Amino acid sequence: MEKQNKVSQYFKESFTSDLKAGFITAVVALPLAIAFAIASGVEPQMGLYTAVIAGMLVSANGGSRYSITGPTGAMTVIILSTLHGFGLEGLFLAGFLAGAFQILFGILKLGKVVKYIPLPVISGFTSGIGAIILIGQIPNALGLVITSKEHVWETLYAVISSLDLLDTTAIMICLATILLLLYLPGLMARIRYINSLPPSIIALVLSILMVFYFKIQIPLVGSIPAGLPQIQMLNFNLELLMAILPAAFTIALLGAIEALLCAVVCDGMTNSKHDSNRELVGQGVANMVLPFFSGIPCTAAIARSAVNIREGAKTQMSGIIHALILLTILLFLGPVAAFIPKAYLAGVLILVSLRMINITEFKTTMHISKMDTTVLIVTFMLTVLTDLVFAVQMGMFLSIILLFIRLTNVIDVQTMENYDKTKGINATIFADPYLEKNVAVYTINGPFFFGAMNVFESKINEHMTISKPHIILRMRYVPFIDTTGIERLKSFIKSSKKMHQKVYLTSIQPEVMKRIESDLELTGLMEKQHVHVCDSTQEALAFLKKKYENEKKV
Repeated sequence: MEKQNKVSQYFKESFTSDLKAGFITAVVALPLAIAFAIASGVEPQMGLYTAVIAGMLVSANGGSRYSITGPTGAMTVIILSTLHGFGLEGLFLAGFLAGAFQILFGILKLGKVVKYIPLPVISGFTSGIGAIILIGQIPNALGLVITSKEHVWETLYAVISSLDLLDTTAIMICLATILLLLYLPGLMARIRYINSLPPSIIALVLSILMVFYFKIQIPLVGSIPAGLPQIQMLNFNLELLMAILPAAFTIALLGAIEALLCAVVCDGMTNSKHDSNRELVGQGVANMVLPFFSGIPCTAAIARSAVNIREGAKTQMSGIIHALILLTILLFLGPVAAFIPKAYLAGVLILVSLRMINITEFKTTMHISKMDTTVLIVTFMLTVLTDLVFAVQMGMFLSIILLFIRLTNVIDVQTMENYDKTKGINATIFADPYLEKNVAVYTINGPFFFGAMNVFESKINEHMTISKPHIILRMRYVPFIDTTGIERLKSFIKSSKKMHQKVYLTSIQPEVMKRIESDLELTGLMEKQHVHVCDSTQEALAFLKKKYENEKKV
């Protein structure tokens, strides 16, 4: 009874809005699904299979209410690279493994971790992919019949070699498509009954009509077979599996990043909240199922998801409806694709690629940080000039180096001479001749890890020339300590012991103290009183003063 009430409530409150949003989103997704399939080097129907199956599965199982999943521009480059390297069976296996990786990401609750990939790396990848798509569409824009190439210079060389064959009609259709997509929205917004129509579908209908009625001889998409794909088994060859692992991981990572970015954008547009780990599992399930139905790797698409929201979607059913409408088109309107000019698709993809190359982010990064700019430009160039797997690996490596440099710059060791002598700890030290003569206090600021050792050692070496018998290390501002830090601390305590110096550790954070106490050797040094631990520096100073006074009495 409760289920019936929920269903009737849904049809009463949300169905009409979801139906409208799903229909418009499907109309927008149709040319993009075909275009991204062709840009990926596969048959156009494979793009539609992907949009239908992924759209349905992720909307039903994902963690974002409004995200629309299907083939995307970000995926085209890695798909094309994998296809050239390992063939169609390698691509299907890579997609399957990528789905398995994404499910694993979700199970291990790594949804939030993916968000910590630095913006310069993401911008470099995205802009690089946009540049590759742009260059890859030049042949279609010029009406040239050139097979898809793995590298941009191969495409450019093929275009230059075939310039005498360019077709002015194709160029005009491509330019007309770009102009219509740019200026139609503003014109249509003023007309009440057509302001919801996607400009891409108007441009598509016009280009089809031109080809059909004027019998224009330019490269066309070709007829799409009506009906559903046959189920096929994958080739789980161990040698092939090991060879495509890097590509599969790259597909999984890029898909996860784009899906979660899309979910964040949807949250911002609707004031909702997505479940990042569930979204990763949903994406993974779709990518694992798709290869059995001739589908290519998928992820959430920000543009289509934004259309879905703008058209009034209220639940995940809008994504399922969008998939069902695409399925209907696939079953009954496949032959119409025979009249879709590739020049039209080139116009659509050129605009998509230009939007992926975010010049504003480049300018902002260049003004803020030279290191970030280096990472962005290197990642961008590697994405364009090498394969995407290598670019991902190098981008992440550069990010780690960047983080390492920044953490190293954060660490600082200061002596108490740098502070006001009339306040706080200094007031206590300089008011007592014994403390002033015999105590050296160092404040460690920042993480005490392997990258900080050179800073620590240079400061401590300075101290060794001073040779005061009591050394206080203030650790209030040390957020964490790693194994290297522990080892260096033990080494310092032992060398101080040989020089008849006592070490005092003060104001230690609870997490850092746990790490210190977990080391048996360091705990032993504490028990033998080769190193003293105090709650505060003032407590250590009071202990030293009292000890000195007791020794004087004796």
